Amino acid sequence: MTLHDFTRALNPIALLRRDFFIYVFIGLLCGTVAVVFHLTILIVFNSLTQYQSDQTPWTMLTLMVISPALGGLFIGLIIQYIEPRAAGGGIPQTKVAYWNNNGLLTLKEALWRFILTVISLGSGGSLGREGPTIHLCASIASQVGQWLRLRREIFATMIPVGMGAGLAAAFNTPLAAITFVIEEILLHDYKAKAIGGIIFASVTAAAVERIVLGSNPVYIEGLLPFDIHWWMLICLPIGVLGGVFSHFFVEGLLRTRSVFQNWTQCPNWGKPALGGLAMGITGTMVFIGTGHTGMFGLGYADFTDTLGGNILGITLVILFFGKIIATIMSFSSGGSGGLIAPSLYIGMMLGGSLGSVLIHIFDLSSNIVGGAALLGMGAFFAGTIRVPFTSVLLVYEMTGNYSLILPLMFGNMLAYNIAERLRPTPLHEALLIQNGVHLNYHKSAG
Repeated sequence: MTLHDFTRALNPIALLRRDFFIYVFIGLLCGTVAVVFHLTILIVFNSLTQYQSDQTPWTMLTLMVISPALGGLFIGLIIQYIEPRAAGGGIPQTKVAYWNNNGLLTLKEALWRFILTVISLGSGGSLGREGPTIHLCASIASQVGQWLRLRREIFATMIPVGMGAGLAAAFNTPLAAITFVIEEILLHDYKAKAIGGIIFASVTAAAVERIVLGSNPVYIEGLLPFDIHWWMLICLPIGVLGGVFSHFFVEGLLRTRSVFQNWTQCPNWGKPALGGLAMGITGTMVFIGTGHTGMFGLGYADFTDTLGGNILGITLVILFFGKIIATIMSFSSGGSGGLIAPSLYIGMMLGGSLGSVLIHIFDLSSNIVGGAALLGMGAFFAGTIRVPFTSVLLVYEMTGNYSLILPLMFGNMLAYNIAERLRPTPLHEALLIQNGVHLNYHKSAG
């Protein structure tokens, strides 16, 4: 390379080429939409919760039972008569668009997924917003590519770029967003240009989220660092149980979903309502038994309390099994929302339960429960979603705590390998296969 070529390559005008502006523009759009999406869900959910708490105890409990059912009814009617493509969690649909449909997604589908997820989580459905956020942002990126009539090799990067921006903005985790897209999409179709675009868009979207909502970790501030200690060996049983229970969770979800799909006596529009009713009963029973409302909606308060070591003993076990049942009923019946946040919640309660046993036997500090809960988050997520590197970075970035990175990595890899041996097909692909859809890995948008 000559000196002229070198200086030309470093020319700021050459660096700020058109592709760069496109990726940053997508990041700005996705960050803004993700923040609006998040705040809308919280406003609806908090308003409903406040209304319920203002009622008499029996009225409040009744509303807790029927609210998810009413939300499910609206979801079923919209899916049945307005936009059938808006059903599901969003990530499987995004993968289908990338591999089978030349990277094409529509804003109509994205808009209705926005509305359905707000109804689902706002009414108390036990699902997450991350999958729908990823789909929303992938749809925005795809639409931008269509509007600008991008050349084929650039348009092929739009969905991965949108996915990265979506997860980065949803969780404030730009590093995990990059690895998530690589593990979920690009392992089958590596595109160097897509990596650069994902980085630009993810950083921009995360910056928008931090400007509006703050730069603190998502779930807890001030989780104290831990010194190397023998109790960290708890990552071994957490990893084993994380892999085993994540397998049974996915198995239960797929089987229950199959039951709902094959239940011909019930109209399709009524199934999400019945699932919502079952979820509402489960969540209300857990609330009566524990005083915690984490079965409903996003459950962020329980995240903070558990990581802070403020929930102990049998309560953690009840929340663990309760969230499994509530999530299976919400998702399998046709509810709108993703499985990332519920997986983290379930894993947290699993790890916290083991940590609670540990401190009871050995009379250790209660903050160890928070550390064990963090390890459980990663292990169960790695076994359920099957993105092992993302599981490490996601938990680290969400909590801002690096001191447990070694046991976190070990437990996550252990859970991932156990779950993969028990069921080789990852969750999102298994959901598509159940719908009769097979991804064409030999053909993508590029």
